[in-house]
Amino acid sequence: TPAAATAGSAVAIGGALRYDNAAVWSRLVELAGGPGARFVVLATAAENPERSAARSVAALEAHGAVAEALPVSPRLEGRDVAAAVRDPELVAKVRAARGVFFTGGAQERIVDALQPGGRASPLLEAIRDVMTRGGVVAGTSAGAAIMSATMFRDATDVMAVMKGSLRFGHELDLGLGFAGPGIFVDQHFLRRGRLGRLLPAMQARGFAQGLGVEEDSAAILRGGTVEVVGAGGALFVDLAAATADAKLGVFNLAGARLTFL
Repeated sequence: TPAAATAGSAVAIGGALRYDNAAVWSRLVELAGGPGARFVVLATAAENPERSAARSVAALEAHGAVAEALPVSPRLEGRDVAAAVRDPELVAKVRAARGVFFTGGAQERIVDALQPGGRASPLLEAIRDVMTRGGVVAGTSAGAAIMSATMFRDATDVMAVMKGSLRFGHELDLGLGFAGPGIFVDQHFLRRGRLGRLLPAMQARGFAQGLGVEEDSAAILRGGTVEVVGAGGALFVDLAAATADAKLGVFNLAGARLTFL
């Protein structure tokens, strides 16, 4: 049972989310209040934000939501991200929403835009208010990585992480913390073999709980529980009773409990 964050739902989707995955898209709309629920879509992470946002808006609307893309991306020409995250009009649109959806891409674009220098922007504060009011904040791939208070920023080399390469600002960074302070979230988990990077990161940063979400699947964290929907599943990692032998001088762990949901 992971630590509860707020009254709302944090939804971590493991990436490669199919636009026809009715189980996930309909559940997002349901969590936000059902047909007519207002969503804002942030393709901040995406390489092609217009295309990525349009597809996500269409998927949400196909399942009954009223969705709008917000122009908050370093990849949008002629738009200043630093100004966008302080734009009162965009902040008001977030505050009027019951759901927020982050697309995939590069998670560092999200945290650098919404939390510059580690400080929450007005737009991020508004997104957190959506959660506080019982709404839903969801994200796929990069949008799932940001759910942790600490996240993987750029750690594609699993073996390097196992050998101790866990530098803040490089492999690791501050996430946005929607999942709550006590659980570390990772994505594309089984397909990309990421257990080997999750365990050392959890150990190094003092996380007792971890959640590795598989592709085309969603893990819904709400009220101290995890619900999994979609094509695959999620691996829940419990290190509460795990031990390590520092004298060995390399990453080692005994007593980790792994549960596939």
